[in-house]
Amino acid sequence: MKRSKFLKLSASLIIISGISNWAFGSLFNSQKKKKMKLQIKTKQQQHGVSLFGGKLNENKPLSGEPLYSNLIYWANVEAVEEGTFPMHPHEGIEILTFVFKGELEHFDTATNKWTPLPADAVQHIQAGSGLQHSEKYWKGSRAFQIWFDPNFSTALTKTPYYKDYQADAFNWKNEHGYEVKSYVGENAPIQTDAPGITAKRYKLPIGNHTLTLDLNSFHSFYLMEGRIELEGNTMSKDSFTKTSGLSTLNVNASEPSELFVLESPITVDYKKVTDR
Repeated sequence: MKRSKFLKLSASLIIISGISNWAFGSLFNSQKKKKMKLQIKTKQQQHGVSLFGGKLNENKPLSGEPLYSNLIYWANVEAVEEGTFPMHPHEGIEILTFVFKGELEHFDTATNKWTPLPADAVQHIQAGSGLQHSEKYWKGSRAFQIWFDPNFSTALTKTPYYKDYQADAFNWKNEHGYEVKSYVGENAPIQTDAPGITAKRYKLPIGNHTLTLDLNSFHSFYLMEGRIELEGNTMSKDSFTKTSGLSTLNVNASEPSELFVLESPITVDYKKVTDR
């Protein structure tokens, strides 16, 4: 073969190889992006409930989907007017109520008294063998109430436990250019019987941020304020999504935003009440 023909053939093979590599890379990246597509549930797509003649409104991000991890229930409660849940029983479950605005009052048979819970306080209940309680939401209040399965077979044998954590138990800390408030988990004020639970709230300024996650956990994200993109997936106020199997997550805030992140285990070593 003449040298000129050999050089032309070699050049052609290099070009073809380059195109093939580019095409393969594009396909790989495309597939990678598809794998990162998140199911975003807007507030309108969540189950909404109006209670006590419209005095309290709830949206429930977990409703309508198969339950995962050791989570049972999650409600965002907003009080248009003062509204009270009358006395009602619980047993076995573990409950955290995060007060973000306004004030709640709580009565239960473990303490036999009404206890005020102002903004930024958290209420922790381990229902154990059984208790009854009542909650009053003052006008303008907002709270999350989240229920966990701590292993019913053992929880039902325990004495009911109740504790209030007032606002001064939790502090904002600056990390990597954003603020974080840790409620639950290692080195946080609250530890749950339900294994593998952490709860944090992030204040994100405008810009790009990277959150560090536990590769072996679910992470549930509720956008309390603002507008963000999680790996290119847009979330507006009161939207919800979850991820698993990720060690980091890219977040772009197009306006100042507040993000609540709940970490929970992918698997537990006991039979969940939802599987019985």
